[in-house]
Amino acid sequence: MTHPIPEKSFSAFLPVTLIALASIMLLSWNLMIVISQHSNGLRISAQQDLQLEQAAQAEVKLKQMMTALVSLSKEDTDAETIVKRYGIVFNNPGAKAPAQEAKPKADMPVKESANK
Repeated sequence: MTHPIPEKSFSAFLPVTLIALASIMLLSWNLMIVISQHSNGLRISAQQDLQLEQAAQAEVKLKQMMTALVSLSKEDTDAETIVKRYGIVFNNPGAKAPAQEAKPKADMPVKESANK
């Protein structure tokens, strides 16, 4: 008696399954990277806001110190030497700068109105 040799059948489902699993793993990895970058971006943004606030506070303190130095330079020769050496000058914040007149440029033609 002869036994029939079983034919090996190849299923197309296995490669499709492997490709699908690999795609899912790749997309999951990319999603984890994007989430990580987003959280790092939020953290860096918060740090920049803090640094900006600190810089503004430092600017205010520096202005106060320079204003005090300029006012002290009227009485103290050492302070006057420092002010002159570094060219520290404060403009009066209440005074307005002179307005510049708006003149057309000489090389630019002036358009005439159409309602003549």
